[in-house]
Amino acid sequence: MPDTDRGFAARTLPAPAGADPDVVIVGAGPAGLLLGLLLGRRGRSVLLLERAPRPRPGPGNGICPILQPVTLGVLDDLGLLPDLAKGTTPVTRGEVVAGGATVAAHSYGDLPGAPVDHALPVSILQLRDVLTEAVRATPGVEIVYDATVHGLPARADEETGVRCVRVETDAGVRTLRPALVVGCDGKHSAVRGMAGITARTRTYTHGYLELRVPMPEFWGTTMRAYFTADGYMLGTPIADDQLLFVWITAPEIAERATSGPLPDLVERFAAGIPDAADWIRDHTHDRSQFREFAHHIVRPERWVDGNVLLVGDAAHGVHVYGGQGLNLSLQDAACLAQACDEALSGKDAGALHRFEAVRRPYVSGFQDMQEAHLEALATAATSGPRQRDRGDGQHLPEFAPLALGQPELRTALSHAGRPAGTRS
Repeated sequence: MPDTDRGFAARTLPAPAGADPDVVIVGAGPAGLLLGLLLGRRGRSVLLLERAPRPRPGPGNGICPILQPVTLGVLDDLGLLPDLAKGTTPVTRGEVVAGGATVAAHSYGDLPGAPVDHALPVSILQLRDVLTEAVRATPGVEIVYDATVHGLPARADEETGVRCVRVETDAGVRTLRPALVVGCDGKHSAVRGMAGITARTRTYTHGYLELRVPMPEFWGTTMRAYFTADGYMLGTPIADDQLLFVWITAPEIAERATSGPLPDLVERFAAGIPDAADWIRDHTHDRSQFREFAHHIVRPERWVDGNVLLVGDAAHGVHVYGGQGLNLSLQDAACLAQACDEALSGKDAGALHRFEAVRRPYVSGFQDMQEAHLEALATAATSGPRQRDRGDGQHLPEFAPLALGQPELRTALSHAGRPAGTRS
């Protein structure tokens, strides 16, 4: 971005006032926690504000994103991977099945430069708990729960675009004056709105269904994608010794399937995943095994505004298709910690804008791919029998970028979690 933009590309960040932290992060989800942890290990004072009550560690809520090798490499360098790997099954291989035949197969261990030889399904709550404990052990980083941000008032003694944070906690209302404000508060980001950053949002209310069954021995450690006459299905091991099946189809087909008899819905999944058809029929007993989620593709007009920065879903919500939402968010945090540190120190005032300039086109391209492929899958699922086929497997994103991350940022990602003395 040019230096005349509303951001701070041509100047350093303002100094915090008194005991105010260097950075306030709004949202103590995985991305916010990872960013806070990395900044804390760089010696920065960080305050994480979370509107939800203090969480209680415990079993997961069933949401099990799959962390790719590049993301796992960062967490491994931080010493967190052993705890994350407990109670889950690594995924070592991916296959694509179309027209009844395997049309593509990839092993993570064959990818040059992969920091680990597998992907890992992780309960989102387990990930949060592991990151939270690491943050609590980091000097200079604090989490405050039951915290409501009421506004981002302008900082009167600074140039236009520099904002404070007005927050309410059980101790009352206080106005904080950090150098940097980071919105890690999700696709419906309040920080984004308070900063006056508009966003285009596309909502997918139907067309995504999940089924969970016990993990069979015959499935192994492979993730399999199936292209069928009714769209796209995915089968993958997840945490708690379960096998997850995902069906992405046209919204009207999904709506009819979920409102119809349970045996018909079961048969839809069984027909789409022939490798586990009998297992699905024998181990699906009630509707509680099925879940339907709405997804959003969010495109803000900018990610940086003055001293306000958007990260993760607040900056670029994506559909689950391709399984990159949490990976993109954690990779944002990993790379941005260094950029934030450089901007805070005054060494590189434009570091955050340059990150956006590199990252945003890549993410926008991924969102474009999702929208185009989801539309193609829905069109194929609702076309007449003469036009409809069982797919050719060409509607999946490339395997290597999913596993290894954005090419331009791979070096930064490989160094993100290492101690300062080892980042050569």
